[in-house]
Parts: sequence; C-alpha cells; structure tokens
Amino acid sequence: MTLETTLLAALQSAAAPLKAAQITKLVKPSVGRAATPKNVAAALEALVSFGSLNRFGSGATSLFTPLSHELAAAALLKPLIHAAKKEQPAARLKLKLPATLQAHFESALAQLTATDDAFVLPGAKRLVYAQKPRPSDLLGATQRRAVQKLLDGVNAARSQVATLVDFIAWLDDEAPASVEPPQVSSVVEPDEALLHEWYMQDAVRSSTMMIPIPRTFDRYAAWTNEHGGLADSQVLRNLLERLYNQGRILLEPCERPQDLPEHERALLVPMSLGPPGYSWCWIA
Repeated sequence: MTLETTLLAALQSAAAPLKAAQITKLVKPSVGRAATPKNVAAALEALVSFGSLNRFGSGATSLFTPLSHELAAAALLKPLIHAAKKEQPAARLKLKLPATLQAHFESALAQLTATDDAFVLPGAKRLVYAQKPRPSDLLGATQRRAVQKLLDGVNAARSQVATLVDFIAWLDDEAPASVEPPQVSSVVEPDEALLHEWYMQDAVRSSTMMIPIPRTFDRYAAWTNEHGGLADSQVLRNLLERLYNQGRILLEPCERPQDLPEHERALLVPMSLGPPGYSWCWIA
C-alpha cells in the first residue's frame, strides 16, 4: 500500500478535515518511517492535484479532506458549536470557518439543524445552540421579573394564585409528575338580585353612595370561591354595562385609567361619554 492510498483511507475515515501534522501522526503507526512531514506533504499535494482531496487554507494551517466544501464546512462547524459553553451568534460562528468555506456556512448550518446537531433561534441576531433549549432558558432575569410583576397584578383577580414556577412549567410544557391536574372550575355568573345585595352591604359601610367596582369584584370572587367556581372580570363588567345602558345604575368615571393596576383596568365599564366608569351606585 502506497503512502497516498494510506493517507486517503485515513482521511476518508476521519470525521473532519485535518492538518498535515495531524495526518502524519494518524498514519505513522501503519506507515512507520515513511511518514515523515516531507513525504506526507508531497503525498497530500499529489492527492490534491489528482482531485482526490480538497485543500482549504494555506501553509501549516491548511486542512485536507475528501469531503465536499459543504460537508467539510458542516464537519468543522459541529465541534465548534458543541465545544462552546453557551449559544453563539451565527455571524461570529461563520468567521471561525476557513475563508474558503465561509460561503458554505448557511448550507452547512442547515444540514446540522436537520440532523439535530444544532438549533438556530431566529431573530435580528440569530443564535446557534448545540441543542434546542428549553423555552424557559430563553427568559433573562429582566423578563422573569416582568413576568412576576404581571402575575402579581393578575393574581388579585384569580381564585388560585399563579406562581412563576407554574408559569415556567407551562412554558416548558411540563408538570411535576406528583402533582395531579387541578379540577377545572367553570365561571359563575351573579344575577341582579345578588349584585344589589352586595351593593347594599358595601353602601352601609361607605361614606358615599358610589362603590368602587374592584370592591364589588372582591365580593363576587369570594362568592364564586364559596360555590366552587371562578370569577371572571368580564362577566361582572358586562353585567354592570348592561345595567348602566338600561338606566338601572349610575357610573362615576375614572379620570386617569392609565394609573390603575392592570386587574382594575379590566373592570372599567365603558360610558357613553368620557372616561370609563370606576365606581357605581344603584338607582332606587
């Protein structure tokens, strides 16, 4: 077996393009003294000239392989992606390839993505991961704080408090195996008589006849909880809006709804003129 055939067989078995020094070390056990740097360099040049090998780069950093440009780019990209401790911008990763292979970066990356050897997060700054991340891994500290603030706002209108842990489990489509799925409760709707009863109870304790709608919602939520159901801000809002349009109740507008917390803004009742109503009273 000639040195050329030994080199070609070794490179056909290699997972990625190799430098001349790496090839010399690889074939030396089988070739012995003939595997000198000079002999290997000459044999590699011959194989390149015959079209049996491709050479990328120049000088001591040249890489040799029988792989096509696209396959060679993919073979070099894979270890670069998997050796990194975190995700890498695609533009920066491309520059790590030899200049002659950078034109094949996109097709090589698409090949690695198709075989699940890489995952690309789209966006203005594409990020390349060694594997598909969990959705919650994409949440930074600022985003987690924003989600927690959102939960703090909506929990006042929920019968069961939602936590950040619950949100992350939902985001990742996971649930603790030991936790049984909660029983689904239906929304319970109050009638006019019940609404009037709640109003009278609050009006007795109020210095004015106008009762804030959030206070009425608290009564509604407590009542639904006692009956094993759920309170829905839209249900109460629709009931008050209907009574307002029928001339059964009066509404007092909220001049600066933008200053209210989100769960209270959801309770505001549209009025025919001006800002939406925040407080209400029953017309005797």
